[in-house]
Amino acid sequence: MRVTLVHNPAAGDERHSAKRILKELAEAGYDATLESTKKKGVQKALEDPGELVIVAGGDGSIKRVALALAGTGIPMAILPIGTANNIAKSLGVLGSMRDLIAGWRRAERRRLTVGSVVSRWGTMRFVESVGVGVFTELVTRGDAEVDDNTGGLTGHEIDRALLLLQRVVAERKPRLRGLTLDDTDLTDEYLLVEVMNIPLVGPNVPLAPGADYGDDRLDVVTVTEREREVLAEYVRARLSGGAAPPALTVRQAVRVTMQASPNELHVDDTPWSPEQPAGKTTPRPSLDEGKVKVAMEDTSVEVLIGGAPEPERGA
Repeated sequence: MRVTLVHNPAAGDERHSAKRILKELAEAGYDATLESTKKKGVQKALEDPGELVIVAGGDGSIKRVALALAGTGIPMAILPIGTANNIAKSLGVLGSMRDLIAGWRRAERRRLTVGSVVSRWGTMRFVESVGVGVFTELVTRGDAEVDDNTGGLTGHEIDRALLLLQRVVAERKPRLRGLTLDDTDLTDEYLLVEVMNIPLVGPNVPLAPGADYGDDRLDVVTVTEREREVLAEYVRARLSGGAAPPALTVRQAVRVTMQASPNELHVDDTPWSPEQPAGKTTPRPSLDEGKVKVAMEDTSVEVLIGGAPEPERGA
């Protein structure tokens, strides 16, 4: 089977090198062409990738491939070698690299929908979530305070992100936010509004544990001052070793509209930063609030999920 391997060389360790993955794929009967996420030609390579695209990386790499394949009919398989791996964990893509590869031929194909965020500053597409408030602050402060550890945080990268989240939850002030779910006005003062396509966000926080990544509905999580302690207690429990999902307010909607400025928004794990058409420049958006519309697109990518490895002969 001719396939394309999209590999992030910055993710994982020597066990997840492109050379080793190509060897595992060849032994499993896959004729793989390698494309690195560090090269600009990945999008073009995915125009004729063969029968399957395999992405070895974290959430950013998976999102990039998912958006490129959405609507093409070409399925995607995931080898999660990132830090948070929110998408893979939400889809149930678990196990060793060898077991995952061995299971693909028997795997089920599941639909992963993608969404769009539309505003007067541009449009962005997403796979995980869109939000304002606590998790935007986590995203914008994370590069320095978690990755470079300028905040003096301790532990593994996920633990450092949880410690930063603990600070943000304690310090964040609620803000009056215009919010409409379909035709219901929910304007209120919020610490966060998170529009979810999958259950997990940030450092594996299950804000919307019931979210269905294959439907056309959004799970909208809101946290007011009254619920601050619920989220804070969850983070404390996670840092102590484990916790059940926080019991927050989750509503479903097909369309979400909220008032926000561009510097308040995060889309998946990046701050608001819409791509501009080639050769076109647009003025830098002002910090004024505007209407932000979020909805699922009528398109998706199929992902290989599960599939036990074939039993060894004689077993």
